[in-house]
Amino acid sequence: MNLPLTIKTHLKELLIGTPFESGARSIVDLIKPPNQKILTSRQDDTYVYEIMKRILDKSSNCIDVGGNMGSVLTKICQLAPLGEHYAFEPLPRLATRLQKRFPKVDVRQIALSDLEGETTFWHVVDAPALSGLKQRDYSYWGYNNAQTASIAIKTQTLDDILQPDFKVNFIKVDVEGAEFQVFKGAIRTLKTHKPYLVFEFGHSGMVDYKTTPGMMYELLVNQCGLKIFKLNSWLEGLAPLSEPEFTIICEEDSAWNFLATP
Repeated sequence: MNLPLTIKTHLKELLIGTPFESGARSIVDLIKPPNQKILTSRQDDTYVYEIMKRILDKSSNCIDVGGNMGSVLTKICQLAPLGEHYAFEPLPRLATRLQKRFPKVDVRQIALSDLEGETTFWHVVDAPALSGLKQRDYSYWGYNNAQTASIAIKTQTLDDILQPDFKVNFIKVDVEGAEFQVFKGAIRTLKTHKPYLVFEFGHSGMVDYKTTPGMMYELLVNQCGLKIFKLNSWLEGLAPLSEPEFTIICEEDSAWNFLATP
């Protein structure tokens, strides 16, 4: 199914991951200054890259869940060129683009979840990065009249895809609210290999997917034996978050990107 793209989105697809990305962003910022949420997200991107530089070596095996336009996958391939990598992107156009850009990566046009089957995926034409398994109120991100289109996709669990002995070192998960379901379908992998996880867990996603900070903390910390940090806190050598601290941060929406470590 061919879905329409706005000119803005098409240009963004062409520029992401190229030497022209930074310059184009500066021009856009002059025309429309970014709000605080965008600035925070950009700072988080910087933190994530610094974390990746510290934890990955050339042979690390990585998984990008929600590959989108390939910004994180580009860094994975740069930092771990000898590793075996997977990327998952439900949107056909973006998945095809990733397959062409990263021929050595196993790119699959499916959604990871906690069940295998088929479901509806909502493509946000104005902002593909906001696409997901639920149709949501996109005004939170400044898209008051977002154009959406539904597509049928397959869902699988990460545990069903990976061989039990495949050593995973790093997983990034950004799936617009369905992160808990991804981890629920990867419990064996998380318990066995205890990879580093960079994941989004924002307040709006919690509400839309009926998950709570307590559910996420129970799964990652108590069941899988990981520790949760704010991105900058780990870089600064600070202590992991307690469940009450994690809950307050998520409820206040003061941070929405986190790191889980062995």
